[in-house]
Amino acid sequence: MDVATRRRPRLGPQPGAVKVYLMIPILALLAASCQNSPTIPEATHSPPAAIAAVPRLSQTRPVAPPPVPPSAEPTASPTPSAQPSATAPPFQVCSPFPSSTWEQVAQMVVNPYNPPPLGSDDPHHGVDLAQVQEGIALTGLAVHAILPGRVALAIRGRFPYGNALLLETSLDGLPPDWLVSLALPTSPAPPQARHALTCPTPAAPFTESEKRSLYVLYAHLRNEPGFSPGDWVACGQELGAIGDSGNALNPHLHLEARLGPAGWRPAGMAHYDASASAEEMTGYCRWRVSGDFVHFDPMRLLAPLAAVGAPAP
Repeated sequence: MDVATRRRPRLGPQPGAVKVYLMIPILALLAASCQNSPTIPEATHSPPAAIAAVPRLSQTRPVAPPPVPPSAEPTASPTPSAQPSATAPPFQVCSPFPSSTWEQVAQMVVNPYNPPPLGSDDPHHGVDLAQVQEGIALTGLAVHAILPGRVALAIRGRFPYGNALLLETSLDGLPPDWLVSLALPTSPAPPQARHALTCPTPAAPFTESEKRSLYVLYAHLRNEPGFSPGDWVACGQELGAIGDSGNALNPHLHLEARLGPAGWRPAGMAHYDASASAEEMTGYCRWRVSGDFVHFDPMRLLAPLAAVGAPAP
């Protein structure tokens, strides 16, 4: 999933509010009167702008450096959002990068989604996005959540994803017409008896009677995520920054999107490493090759942004 490029690193109240004093000479038995009529300023505001494609973890070379969206240095340690209020805000999809339009995000694709055969771990389960300047992939651009959801897993320095976050978004909270436009798989893939990976014995397979959720994975972050399973994350909230942790030759954000069993909380996800535990390998195999989680092009989630054409908040 890599970009094989060289690495570098008011009117406030009007003066006098207009305190206009009507000075009237004292005439016969007539008292002077004074009126004060302040002008109330009109509040102005600018509404926030909203903006409506993984094993072989890729090694790609951009043919030409794309335009660079504005860079923003992330905070040292992103924190979870407060619990969503009873009155939910209008649904929106957010850009994965600050102030980046759909066109800018699309031009940052350096390795597109390349769906593997069922049960295979390659060629590419997701999409790689990089900030490239003069042929060099840069680190440090803030990464934002494209959908609201709960943290299903925080991965810290494990191969191949490195530092990563897996967020779960319930289908119940998403607009039905938007879900229809995504053309998501209507049922899980058939169970795979044999995989290209060495996998521990899987748990009971997913069945159609179970509830499903939308999962998005953000991988190769620069620093370990400051979140824990169960934390709520808002749309557009900062998750970390582009990095090159894990199986990444150069800095980029690796995104994966899947539909799978609701409420999944794996113990971990790791493979291709002698230090990977059985629990981590089980989580990785179930996510990648079991058929329980059906992958699709993550850029489909961002398609509504093209219709809006405005920058992300």
